[in-house]
Amino acid sequence: MDKPSAFKNFINEFVVKKIAAAIKDVHPEFNVQKFVKVKDRLSPLELKARVLLITKELEGHLNYPYPESLKILVKAMESSELKGFELWPFSEYISQFGLDHFDESMKAMYILTQKFTSEFAVRPFLLKNHTRVLKYFSKYASDKNVHVRRWVSEGSRPLLPWGQKIPLFVMDPTHTLLLLDKLKFDEELYVRKSVANHLNDISKNHPQVVIDILRMWEKDAPVIHLEKLQWIKRHALRTLIKKGHAGALKLMGVTGKASVEVRKLSLNKKRYKLHDTLSFGLEIQSQSKKTQKLIVDYGIDFIKSNGKLGRKIFKLKTFEIGPGQTLALSKKHSLKPITTMKYYSGTHHLSIQINGEIMGELTFFLEI
Repeated sequence: MDKPSAFKNFINEFVVKKIAAAIKDVHPEFNVQKFVKVKDRLSPLELKARVLLITKELEGHLNYPYPESLKILVKAMESSELKGFELWPFSEYISQFGLDHFDESMKAMYILTQKFTSEFAVRPFLLKNHTRVLKYFSKYASDKNVHVRRWVSEGSRPLLPWGQKIPLFVMDPTHTLLLLDKLKFDEELYVRKSVANHLNDISKNHPQVVIDILRMWEKDAPVIHLEKLQWIKRHALRTLIKKGHAGALKLMGVTGKASVEVRKLSLNKKRYKLHDTLSFGLEIQSQSKKTQKLIVDYGIDFIKSNGKLGRKIFKLKTFEIGPGQTLALSKKHSLKPITTMKYYSGTHHLSIQINGEIMGELTFFLEI
């Protein structure tokens, strides 16, 4: 039985009625009574299916040419108290029906992203005519609204999670680098985080492009912006660092293999159940006569559905260690269920990775 708190239940009768009232306020001819009947068909549907059903009903009840219907929806967005996920059907409406009305749709998404998001709605437009979208984005990169500036970076990500992949941008990342260049020193971390995530996307297929662009930015950065760039660097290179990529490690100030010894690596217990918290501790002792920069991660080899192991790497700590110095580290890792992963019973492995190299391992048993 579904929990009342399930996220899909956010798209409910109340939201349907709120959408209907918002449209009625700006378009008195809108038939609220007929539209709200869609609420009776929501219950068996999952989240996205509920949104798509409401979107279909919007299209049917606003039985005008797209530009006229869009004007009504934009007025409803601007004048009502609709916010957040209540506007998801509006986003879907634009992405499904607006491709043949490019300029009107882009301007509507500009308004929508300030109240919800247009990062998913813009993907079909990028697939159809990326050049036209990028012209808008080039202008929007300097917009006064932080959500619009973030949209420029997030909406054009090659591998946006839960969004349509943009194959052209995956093959050739140079299309969006000028946009990222305009946003790299944005005053809002919200925007810079998107820039870092965009670069992380690119790094999965073009690691050297990301290393080169970050090196260039760092070389040319004014002193007042260096801290911002250091933050972007750490997050943009996270996938490459986890893989032990030599170029990425060097850019982060790691010049070679760590001269350290991992000692006293231990777990709080050897057997765990779902919902338990795995805790581990260790000591790292420098074996060098020089100060070293260390990027310490930990990995867990989880059992997959086919019985094989798949490693996930997690950040632990980045720091400098002096000659002969010993540093103690500890970490707690929740084994609670998550939507992006399914756990299986069996022997798992915990590993400690320092500057891209595994330097300590333990096993534990997870019982489901």
